[in-house]
Amino acid sequence: MVKQAHQTAAQLLRPLANIVDLTTSGEITSVAYSVQHIPKDVPIRFVCESLFLRDALCKNLQRWEDTDWLGMPNKLALKDIINVLRQRCAPTSFRSASTHKEWHIIDEGRHLVKHLIDSNGLKTVSMNLDPTLHLSGAKLSNMSQRTAYRLIIQRRSIPERRSTTLTVSAVLLSINLISESLVPAADLWKSIRNQDFRLPISDFLWKCLHCAFRVGRFWAKIPGYEERSMCQYCGVVDSMTHILTECTAPGQEELWSMAGNLWQRKQAAWTKPDLNGILSVGMRRWISERKKRRPFVERMWRILISETAYLIWCLRCERTIGHASDEQWTHSMPELRARWGSTLNRRLHLDIAMTHKRHGRAAIWPTLVTGTWCGTLRDEIALPDDWTKINRVLVGIDPSTYDIWDVG
Repeated sequence: MVKQAHQTAAQLLRPLANIVDLTTSGEITSVAYSVQHIPKDVPIRFVCESLFLRDALCKNLQRWEDTDWLGMPNKLALKDIINVLRQRCAPTSFRSASTHKEWHIIDEGRHLVKHLIDSNGLKTVSMNLDPTLHLSGAKLSNMSQRTAYRLIIQRRSIPERRSTTLTVSAVLLSINLISESLVPAADLWKSIRNQDFRLPISDFLWKCLHCAFRVGRFWAKIPGYEERSMCQYCGVVDSMTHILTECTAPGQEELWSMAGNLWQRKQAAWTKPDLNGILSVGMRRWISERKKRRPFVERMWRILISETAYLIWCLRCERTIGHASDEQWTHSMPELRARWGSTLNRRLHLDIAMTHKRHGRAAIWPTLVTGTWCGTLRDEIALPDDWTKINRVLVGIDPSTYDIWDVG
């Protein structure tokens, strides 16, 4: 049996070249180093920070190998570790740290890693692989159409779109300016699939990141359609930034004002988001004065900003496409208030409906719904503590939030 110090010392090494996700790189590199330098007939017991390696290498190994490790970021490194472990004749076990002493050793390893990084004392781990133990491809008997399609797509080389790269880079730059750590692009793409977003909104955010909407300069080079590149109301070049945050046509400024009025009821500072803030709405973090995260406020921010931005886009399409023949047509103020209030109330009622037990594992906790919408409801003092169980018609957004136009 090898003590945990072996793993901690191994964390001082540079991760394998085929590691993509750095979240678990320390544990993967530790295992790779240990199994290379310990005799094959000596049992090894790894004590890890998490259960990732136990689940990946033991519990779910058969399932991962049957699908060619589809969806696993560090699959190449893990396949190399499996190759080396299968060369051993002694048992190897994995578990998570449980005692104070074990966590103390891991903390010491972190300090040593930082010291070696500063002094440039890292070295690379090399693996002695056996070609006869290398498994490639997926298992045909367990293949499904969905798995086959994803594997085919994974093998295709998809060129990066220049517009997508520029948009994602700009969004990541704005996020990293206020974030404590660097945010990778993968987290941004994952954030737009947050379960708090309705599917049309997730699709809207995805297309915005890809610059897939045909607005602005898209029409400038098409003969006969050059006028579509200009905003019909403002007379400037159209763009998603202009549509969502700058256009002076009735709709954009008014809806953000109503959103700001509602947001102030959550006792949080309001700042009108720019395009980068809208596209990264799923990653915004709110911290209390006690330096603690506010998950209910964060969820309300995701819902409020995404629903408002998507409604502004829909209103713009109605004005420029649905009423293209009438250049002077615009939405009236009462209609804007009614549309925005109806949108938020439908989203509230959707949350209430999703608390029902008939949804099974997809159901959400009532406390999550009540905490999210707390402070924004009409006659909230008269409602019971768990108002998700009463007739949803009686629960709605306070109309005063969209009757006031001035935001402090």
